[in-house]
Amino acid sequence: MAFEGFPLIVGWELTLACNLRCRHCASAAGLARENELSLDECLAICEQFPALLVQEVDFTGGEPLLKPGWEKIAARLREFGIVTRLITNGVGLTPATLDRMKDAGLASVGVSLDGMEATHDHVRAREGMFHLVIAGLERLVAAGLPPTVITAVNSLNVSELPQVFCLLQSLEVHAWQIQPINPSGRSS
Repeated sequence: MAFEGFPLIVGWELTLACNLRCRHCASAAGLARENELSLDECLAICEQFPALLVQEVDFTGGEPLLKPGWEKIAARLREFGIVTRLITNGVGLTPATLDRMKDAGLASVGVSLDGMEATHDHVRAREGMFHLVIAGLERLVAAGLPPTVITAVNSLNVSELPQVFCLLQSLEVHAWQIQPINPSGRSS
């Protein structure tokens, strides 16, 4: 087997557990896997990253905030000088969680926003999600934790992208990742 390089950036799905059932979820997230890694096993993996020249780890899920000890994993990576980021659906962006994010040394937080209110709530299959996400984005900006908004583009929201752009400007969100939906999981 030929060696092709080092994993400089790692996307780490900490858990498949999720508190939403988004219509476009590629992971079909919901319940945690039966054999998910323990906190000790996750910390042991962190020990291997410096030798592999890992520079950045992006926590995903499911919903990574549901993984017990996520902040300990992030703090351990910070000790190695590895940048950590976290991608969340926005449900758990409480002031207490933001304090934990800052203490763990997260470089940024990705937050899903899939359109204006009716569209976002429909895609996320939960009424009120739009307002939760907006409040969370406001908290992130106020706390000095740079948010990146992630929008999965589809036929429901493509016409709303200019409105979303204006909304993000008004919230002082300076990073917006627009991505297509891959047909897998619940989106297939």
